[in-house]
Formats: sequence, structure tokens, C-alpha cells
Amino acid sequence: MAPRKPENEHKVNSFRPFGKIASHVDPLVLWTFLGLFLVSVALLAFQLDGREDCSNTDIKLSHVQNSNSKAYAVGEVITFNAENAAKKNSEYTWEFGDSSAKATGRQVYHSFNKAGSYMITLTSGKCTWRKEVMVVMNTPAASGNQPDIFPVIDGPAEAFAGRPVTFTNSTPSAKSWVWRLLQDNAEPHSGSSVTYTFSSPGERTLSLIINGDSSHMVLKHITVFPARATIPEERPEPAFNPAPLPAPAPEEPVKKEEPRPTISDDEFKYMLTQVTLKQKTASDFAQYLCNNLNARVVLNTNDVDNFTHFCQRIYGKKKFKIERVNLAKDEKGCVKEILIMYDRKKVLGIF
Repeated sequence: MAPRKPENEHKVNSFRPFGKIASHVDPLVLWTFLGLFLVSVALLAFQLDGREDCSNTDIKLSHVQNSNSKAYAVGEVITFNAENAAKKNSEYTWEFGDSSAKATGRQVYHSFNKAGSYMITLTSGKCTWRKEVMVVMNTPAASGNQPDIFPVIDGPAEAFAGRPVTFTNSTPSAKSWVWRLLQDNAEPHSGSSVTYTFSSPGERTLSLIINGDSSHMVLKHITVFPARATIPEERPEPAFNPAPLPAPAPEEPVKKEEPRPTISDDEFKYMLTQVTLKQKTASDFAQYLCNNLNARVVLNTNDVDNFTHFCQRIYGKKKFKIERVNLAKDEKGCVKEILIMYDRKKVLGIF
């Protein structure tokens, strides 16, 4: 007979919870699931790290003209400022909710032409901020009968590229002036007058703030035309008194041929852009073509047309994007042939 086991002796068994599963599953499958798990964790960490902090920027508006701090007047110039707590140089885009063009920059100016409620939208990267602005009709001031006095910018509304033009202000109560062109990277100027020399044609907007009061800022729109060709002045010859001679037979005076106006490739391209905006027609080019409005036009090296018909094709076509213009002139400076390179993608369906 076998000896009896003591009562305190227990049978010890090794426990393997996944032993049976592991014995029936290929180890390659287990390693594949582990690899996919690690890739998922890495992608989640990358997405969390790429999120932008949108809580450190706020839309701030300038002080209003009237006493109501929640509403602005129709036509009042408002200063919109994107205040960033982190003070980062980000690119900001503004939409004013009144079908006007978008504006870019940390600080912009805008006025509304109609009363109502407008939702201002500011975007930068993946972040978007909104602020509602109430615009009301102008009302008389509660105290005093004196109207608000806005400064006046004295200066021409038209200028030529390459020529200096001066703007002044003579407001009696003015002690400080801030002049600024409303364009990217424009520097402010001080003093009661400022002189600009515009390098290229186009539309410019000049702003003026006196005594630091941005609520009374005024704007002046300036149209810059292409530079005119300079014609040398004819100096009179010194007087000469020859001895009297027999009067010769009268001869017909020789007419001096007047110099033709010249135009560069970029200036010609700018005038063609005005045709697409319905601001010019083919007849405006007659002086440069020597009245030959049927001059040859070559489009993208393979399409040939005459100039009058080409202008009719692009008249009012704002999507027609001209990339380059090359002019072929004769010895008198008359344009005889125009080579035009344009973007085919943007004019699909126009011709």
C-alpha cells in the first residue's frame, strides 16, 4: 500500500492564461497586431502635437465716435486689430460680412455703408475667430452743436509712375500726423506733408490720422498711370543776322515729323488688363500702333489674330490672365506685332 500524503501538501500547477491561444496562433500575426498598435499610437501623438492654439488671439476694435460703445456709425472708419497674446507674426485674413473685398494684416481699417449687424470673420492658419459689429445711422451728438471735423488731404487724385507727388494737410488744430499707404509692409510717415514716388501703375489708397485719433481717419484714393515718355526740350538757336541777300523763291515749309509716343512691354500689358476690366478699348492703343488697329497678335506662339478683334474677345473677361507681353516695333517706334503669353487654365471657356 502507498504511503498516505500529508494533509498540508497541495498540488502545484503552473497557470498560463494565454498558453492555449498562443499555441494555436502564428507568432507572425501577433507581431503584426503589435506593429499596427504602435503605428496608431504614433499617428495620434503627431495629430495632437500639430494642433494650433486658437485661444491666444482676440479681435479688438478702435474707439467709436459716438457715446454708444456697442454700435458704430455708417461711414465711420473702424480699426480692426488682431491681438495675439503670444505676439507671433501670423498671417491674418479679414472678412467683414458686407460683400467687400478681404483684407490682410494684423491691423486693418474698414467702414460700412449701410446700417445693420455684420459678422466679422478673422482666420489664421486653422484658427477662426468671429465678432459681431452693430452699425447704426449717424445721429446728432448728445452734447454740443459742433459737428465732427475730419482732416482733409490736399493733393492730386491722379499721378504718373516714376514722378513724385506731394500730399499736405493744413488742419489748424493738428499737432501730429501719421500718413500710411494701405498696402502690405507700408511704412508710416510723419509731418504735415508727405511725398511719394509710385514705381508702377495701379490704384493706391492713402490714409491720414492727426493727433492720434484713428476714429477720424480719412482716406484718399489715387490712380497711378503709366509713366509718360519724356520728350527733350528744343532749345532755340542763337540769333544770327546775315547780310541781306536776294529774296529766294518761296518754298513749302518742311514739316517736322513729330516723335511717336513710346510704351514699354509692362505698360502695354497693364493697358490690356484695363481692357479686361472694361476701362479701355482698342482705340486707346492707336497712338502706339500708329493707327494700325489691325496689327498682328500672336497668342501663346500658335494663335494669330488682329488687335481689334483680340480686344473684343477679352473685353470684360476678368479671368483672362496675361503673363507676358512682348512688342515688336519698327524703326519709327510703331508697334507692328504683339506676342502675348496667357494662362490657358484660367481662360478655359472664354475663347
